[in-house]
Formats: sequence, C-alpha cells, structure tokens
Amino acid sequence: MKPGLVSVIIPAYNQGHYLDKAVQSVLGQTYPDFEIIIVDDGSTDNTASIGCSYTVPYIHYVRQENQGLSAARNTGLRFAQGEFISYLDSDDLFLPDKLKLLMEAFDTHPEFGFVAGQAIPINEAGAPIGKLYDSPIPEPAEELLLGNPLHVGSVLVRRTWQDRAGEFDIALRSYEDWDMWLRLVRLGCRMGWVDQPVSLYRFHTAQMTRIGSQMTNATFAVLEKVYQSNDLPPAWQALRDRAYSNASLRAMAQAYHAQDYPQAKEYLLQAVRLNPALGENQANLLANRLSALATSPKILEPLEFLSRIYAHLPAELPELRAQAPQRLSQFAMDSAFEANAGGNYPDVRKYIWQALRYQPGWMTNRGVLSVLARAYTQPLIKTIFPR
Repeated sequence: MKPGLVSVIIPAYNQGHYLDKAVQSVLGQTYPDFEIIIVDDGSTDNTASIGCSYTVPYIHYVRQENQGLSAARNTGLRFAQGEFISYLDSDDLFLPDKLKLLMEAFDTHPEFGFVAGQAIPINEAGAPIGKLYDSPIPEPAEELLLGNPLHVGSVLVRRTWQDRAGEFDIALRSYEDWDMWLRLVRLGCRMGWVDQPVSLYRFHTAQMTRIGSQMTNATFAVLEKVYQSNDLPPAWQALRDRAYSNASLRAMAQAYHAQDYPQAKEYLLQAVRLNPALGENQANLLANRLSALATSPKILEPLEFLSRIYAHLPAELPELRAQAPQRLSQFAMDSAFEANAGGNYPDVRKYIWQALRYQPGWMTNRGVLSVLARAYTQPLIKTIFPR
C-alpha cells in the first residue's frame, strides 16, 4: 500500500463509448498521485481495445468473465495499491478537483475513514438534469438506513477501512454501494462531507423502467442484511420502521413508473402503515415525499409522473386524493418558476398552462401573468435583437 496514492477503480461493461471520457476525467485531476484500474467485466463492445490503448504505467487494464458490477469492483480492489480507494463507473465522470478536495478533507481530519462530496446529475449527452445531489452524510450516520444520498463516484475511502468492511456483496444487483456505506458506519467509520460538487452522475433514458424491479428487490435486501444481525445497536433498531417505510416509497415510485398500479398502491399503504406521520396533517409529509420522488433525474416528465400517482391513489387515502388538483397545480407552478430562473422559456410556458388547467385561479395572480408574458416575449426579443 503506497501512502498518498489514490486507486481509482473503473468497472466497465459494454460502455466503451463512455470509457475514455471517464479515464480522461481522472487524468485531468489536480491531485497528481493516483492510479487507474479498469476492470472489463466481459464486455463485447470496444471496451477491450480502449482499455488496452493506454500505455502509461499507472493505468492498468484487467479483463474478467462477466460477473456483475460488485465483482468487478472487487477485482479492482485486489489490484489496488493505494492508501485510498475511489470508484468511478465507466459512464460517469470526476470533476477536476474531486481527489484534491476529498484528500484535503482527510488531511484536515485524519480521523475520517470516508469522505464524500456532491454530485451533478447529467443525461446521456452530458447535460445537467434534475437537482444537485447535495444531501450531506446524515448525523447520526446510522440514518443512512433511511436511504442513500451519495453517488458512488463522489466518495473516497481510506484503504484500511475498506479492508475492514470487506468486498462488495456480489448477490446485490443494485444498491451495493449503499450496503457498503452501511457496513462502514456499523464498524464505526467516521465520515466527512465536502459541500462542493466533485462528480458527474449520468442517468440514462428509461433507466428506471429497465432496472426498476431489480432496484426494489435490492433496497429491501440491503435492509434485510442489516436487520438480520443479532447484535444491532438500539439506535439502529429504532430506525427499522422508518427505514422500511422509505424503502416502500422507493419501491412505490418504481411501480408507478412501470404503471403497475396495484403493486404501487400496496407499497404506498405499506409506507404509511410503517410511518403513520406520512398520513397526518392532511398527508402533508406524504405529499411532499411524492413531489420529491417526481423530481428524481430518472423521471423524464416529473409532472406527468406525479399526475399518474395522484390518478391512481389507494382509496384509503381520501384526503390526499381530494388534494390532487391543488398539489399538481402547485408542483407545475413551482416547476415553471424554476424553469424561469434558468431561462428555459418553453418549459415556463408548458408548466404555467398545466398549472392553470388544474387551478384556473392562477390567472388572477399578477406575478404568474408577468412570468408567462416574459416567457412569450423574451424569446422574440432575442430573435429580433440578437447580441
């Protein structure tokens, strides 16, 4: 193990069209002491030719039969020589200061075994989408049981702690990183947070539909691993119902996206049973959670997705069903103002008209009318008077 060296492990499977960009994002780091380990997990595209094209001694290419993401990362760990470990999926990217910022956090806090930063979600073309992954590591850290706010490409792990936690669970087809972070917390690993973006997290079209059931199975499997322990601390035990409630909400979102409404309703009612606070005060907390799920970068049309949920709510939630026009109208208007802040005038127009469809009373709001007028006139002004 070489002091100060960061081993960047890049598992790659049939994403040769992204792989070189991932490697280049590491080569462009402002922190100079790193090695790159590309693990080709049995790709059938041009991954091998790209992996073998690098001739510098600090880029290593390893090929194995297809065994899955966890197994590929584990192979990378066996080859890694660094004091620190970082992971980068082959379709994601590091920002230039990623390693520098996280290593500075380790230097300032030598008690840390794990440091993470923010991530920017991007689409297949590399354009930013959705909201920044900026939720910090919770305090207390066991509240990671409630969900994983971290992008695997935004973390850096001290090798000694990685060795204590062991390898990634090859039985998990998703959420294997969440499982790893929970194991580190359980071992007592101190975790730090850098309040700056350090990685780009790529989301693919139809990703949620393609692996929805896989992710649902995995989210419950991770919690089962935790709660099968015979010596779980009381603080972890106390979070059980909330953890399973949140997992049920994630499973609900997958089912609604797949238009499996009976299953979606079942997961939704299960979430409320496990966390009754979701249904209190006219289900305000639940409504907020539904809106938050709709803004996931995996959802291409957030308002359409949220409308689908409200159109197929369980009969056991009559108060929430009655609020559908108000909730959907407010979501559309919030989306319009967010689009206006970014100068996205087509979306401003689209969302305001959708808000008006749910609640025509917005027509009496001068602020809304002003934003709508600007959304129609500003593009014309730019066309007539280009800079």
